[in-house]
Amino acid sequence: MQPLQVTHRHVYAALKKEHPELSVFATFTLHAMVKAKGAMLAAWKDLLPCNDLVAVSYYPFFVGGPEALGALDWLVREFGGTGKPLAMTETNEAAERLPLPKAKVTIEGSPEKQAAYYRKLFRLAHDQRFAFVVSFVHRDYDALWEKIQGSAPELFMAWRDCGLLDEKGAERPACAVWNRWFAARHKSR
Repeated sequence: MQPLQVTHRHVYAALKKEHPELSVFATFTLHAMVKAKGAMLAAWKDLLPCNDLVAVSYYPFFVGGPEALGALDWLVREFGGTGKPLAMTETNEAAERLPLPKAKVTIEGSPEKQAAYYRKLFRLAHDQRFAFVVSFVHRDYDALWEKIQGSAPELFMAWRDCGLLDEKGAERPACAVWNRWFAARHKSR
């Protein structure tokens, strides 16, 4: 067993002893899990008894292509029958095409692609009764990127254009998708 697994088991047991009602979980990145599978998947399943939720973060632009939305289906196939609620701890999809020159890759984002991702995610969240969904970037951070780009890794630029609002504060189609889902969740409570 790896040191992080030992630590997680120890922390989980200690927290549950003092606060049995508290939901305790570790989160994994779905995009890394889908690509690696194998030992990574086995290790996470081994930790499942010490997690009250199946918690993931996911950025479909790191998977790309048709597999980007398919990763959500994979999540349900692998973890939907565990008896534990699913949760999206952080997520976004790119709303603009973004070249990353040093990495020599281009994130092929668009407003339509972003909205399609959120529609699929929220259908899944409804059907699978996700505990929660967190959108990582509410508004594009072009202004912040201009200030930090000299000292930040290029990878940080990947989230620059993932907002539900663009850099000027204008709503993207995904914002309407988010607002409808949010309103429906709160109406049903």
